[in-house]
Amino acid sequence: MSNTAVTPGQHDEAAPRAMRASRHWLAVAGVVLVVVSLVPPVATFARRYVFVESIQFVLFAMVAPALIVLGAPWRFLRLSQAEGGTAAAAPADGAARTAPVGTGPLDRLAAARQRQRSFPRAAAVLVVFFGVCLVWRLPPAVDALARHPLLAAAELVTLLAAGIGLWLELVASPPLAPRLPNPQRAAIAALAMWSTWAVAYALGFASHGVFHAYDAAGSGLSAVADQQITVGLVWAVSAFCFVPVVFVTMLAWLAGNDDPDEELQRLSRDGRQRAVVRGWDRRPRSPRAPSP
Repeated sequence: MSNTAVTPGQHDEAAPRAMRASRHWLAVAGVVLVVVSLVPPVATFARRYVFVESIQFVLFAMVAPALIVLGAPWRFLRLSQAEGGTAAAAPADGAARTAPVGTGPLDRLAAARQRQRSFPRAAAVLVVFFGVCLVWRLPPAVDALARHPLLAAAELVTLLAAGIGLWLELVASPPLAPRLPNPQRAAIAALAMWSTWAVAYALGFASHGVFHAYDAAGSGLSAVADQQITVGLVWAVSAFCFVPVVFVTMLAWLAGNDDPDEELQRLSRDGRQRAVVRGWDRRPRSPRAPSP
């Protein structure tokens, strides 16, 4: 039996290290999935089947960004020097948080994000994500990917950047923390999922082959069947990625507030803490003391 004693401070330091190590494996998994999708046989089948090309799309746009952001490999990449294994979520009352200790570029970005927690900024990130996804789902772009495989590199870079930007608004990735309260993060996640569904839904209505660079006769699948598989795949992956964020953030919001109606009223206030909805800022009047 070892006689070495472990002090509480040593135990507290070991726990964050173990947490960071376990998180980093998520980022490694995301990178591995990207590499696998860019080499044969996946890359070869992506030029023959639309649904395989869509596997590349969902990996680049949603799965890999989510894993990388959750893995938080920023210290390993020398982009952050801040200590600590977790990042605090956006406070419900809009109060300022303590900036992470560190001088890396992401540490400075984390401090700047604490002062820029408006919903329009996060909505702009969502619009960029939707726009990039829409461009790479248009028939000319998908046909170009089949004819020119090197375009997959451009697809990877643009979708990965847009996806990482979106996921940084949704989950903690130390030293970066989400800028929005839980209800607004749930709204951003739901809108991202619905926008992806809408693009796939338009493809599902097609009764003929939309893409012309894929040879249906030589692929073993009809063009329509290939497109239907694509729609189901995009819907399933989008739900798998974003539905947990919606439920977890909403449950955390409800569990952390004894009065959800009071929290809804707080979200309707502007930066000066003045009620926007008429009547919500009124307080019940205390009864007057009886005159002698």
